[in-house]
Amino acid sequence: MADVSPPSPERGRSGSDGRFRDADRGQLLLVAGLVMAVSLVTLVVLLNATIYSENLATRGVESADGEALEVRAAAVEGTGTLVDATNRNATNESTHADVRNAVDDGIADLDQDLLRTYAGRGGTLRLETDPSGIRNGTLIADELPGEANETTVAADVDRTRGFVLDVDASSLAETNVSAAPEEAFHVVLDVSGGGSDEVYVYRNESAPDTVTVAVGDDGGTPSVLCEVDASGDGRVAVDLTGERLGDESCPRLWPADLVDSEDAYTVSVENADAADGEVTATALPESGDGVASDLDATAAVYDAEIDLRYRTAELRFETTVRVAPGEPDA
Repeated sequence: MADVSPPSPERGRSGSDGRFRDADRGQLLLVAGLVMAVSLVTLVVLLNATIYSENLATRGVESADGEALEVRAAAVEGTGTLVDATNRNATNESTHADVRNAVDDGIADLDQDLLRTYAGRGGTLRLETDPSGIRNGTLIADELPGEANETTVAADVDRTRGFVLDVDASSLAETNVSAAPEEAFHVVLDVSGGGSDEVYVYRNESAPDTVTVAVGDDGGTPSVLCEVDASGDGRVAVDLTGERLGDESCPRLWPADLVDSEDAYTVSVENADAADGEVTATALPESGDGVASDLDATAAVYDAEIDLRYRTAELRFETTVRVAPGEPDA
């Protein structure tokens, strides 16, 4: 009978099928490892690209914001300088129409100056104003009256800006805070709706080289707000709306309730014989074109509203700004 059993494996070939299976598994592990490595490298590259793009985008936004703020600041500063220069150049014969037209023409010239400045950056700029956006006011600029009785600086005022007393320090009364209402030079802000605020300026009797500013309300006992050494200065500027005494900041010098008051108020000075110097202020009347004053007053522009448009390949910026230099909290 024939033998039909499978032949016995030859020497040296036993277990060859097992070795082939082990080699296949090793190759699969190697390929899987390569795939994972490539995936990790790709993930890292994509993550770095995302972070880099985000950084570029952030830097671009900050750069655009900085450029827009720079253009806005240049337009506001230029307009403010123009308004104040026009007011100073006005005469007693100037009308409000004269100063308004001068400001309007000046803004058109400023528009061309700024356009030339920023054209080198590849930008186009447009600065303009509407005549209705220029409001009439009154510029008061005169020597202090030197009289003990009350003198009206500006009557029926809605807003005030650039209110500065430039006083001769040696001329100020030498007194203390308790006696200031009777002896010291002071400004009175009398609100039509009731109440008043007072600002006293004098030399401290215990330190005569020190100029003191005290504030009070409704004629009550004032409290010292700021002091400055004036031993080396002939004159000291008391900037009421800018809240500064000399070169020092003097917060709360201008009453907070008058920054944007719903009631008109009258500005006057009392005990003006206790100070020598000059006063300047620009006032916005509650109604009409100007305010009444016992001092030298001329037609002026109080504020101007400007429309600004600036564009580059990367930036488009448009804004409307009211310019009132020297206004409280401006």
